Amino acid sequence: MFGDLLRVSLAGGVIGLDRLAFGQFMISQPIVAAPLVGWLLGDFHDGMQIGVVLELFWFRGLPVGGHVPKNATLSAILTTGISLSVWGAGPGIDMAWPAWVFLWVGLLLYPIGFLDRWLRRKNARLIHMAKAAPSLGQGVRRSTWAGIGLFFLYYFLLTLLVTGFFSSLLWKAYTALPETLPGGLRLFFFLLPAIGIGSLVVRKDLSRGWMFCTAGGLMAFLLFWILGEVPGFVPAVLMAAALGITFLKGRRKSMMEKRW
Repeated sequence: MFGDLLRVSLAGGVIGLDRLAFGQFMISQPIVAAPLVGWLLGDFHDGMQIGVVLELFWFRGLPVGGHVPKNATLSAILTTGISLSVWGAGPGIDMAWPAWVFLWVGLLLYPIGFLDRWLRRKNARLIHMAKAAPSLGQGVRRSTWAGIGLFFLYYFLLTLLVTGFFSSLLWKAYTALPETLPGGLRLFFFLLPAIGIGSLVVRKDLSRGWMFCTAGGLMAFLLFWILGEVPGFVPAVLMAAALGITFLKGRRKSMMEKRW
């Protein structure tokens, strides 16, 4: 158990660097971070499932330029780490359990956001270290490595503490849930991608690309119908409805613009 916790925490420290501090090779995205954590815990398959769902939920957050997105990285690391370390290796995890973990991790992200901003302010002060160095090159190297070490330690300790202290508490609370609630949690987890994509769709003008969106919705509909996946069937229907509503809004907007 401690070995799994240590591996997840080290992975959290390294992956967390990619979010803002160093690299930005996109390994901090949930679709990459969650399978990596799952692979370290011996369950790449379920890690990939969690990563795909969370990636589509945090669809609009990319750490490009000066934009600081929501901490989808920490969400993926903690959700996957807690879920798989408690459930155990091997495919076949009940998706109600990751959904339950994700709910509480999402609540934790709010106070963690204050800590995140405090850390960035501390990191910005490292410029004084560079100025105080005997030479400019030496100062830049020292401040750069100090910033990398600071962010690594932050993500390492945060992953270690949250995973270590909350795993057993969340599992005890999960086992005490009523029998009907896990079914709702499974549906909630499969609806997360529809929520993320829907939030992106409503910000776009789809009056020109409605044919492609409709074709995509129909393909998803047929795919889930062939596979017989009821949890996936529901998001497909909701997505088709969202696309239809968005198309009608776009048509109405374009007609009003023509009148004016």
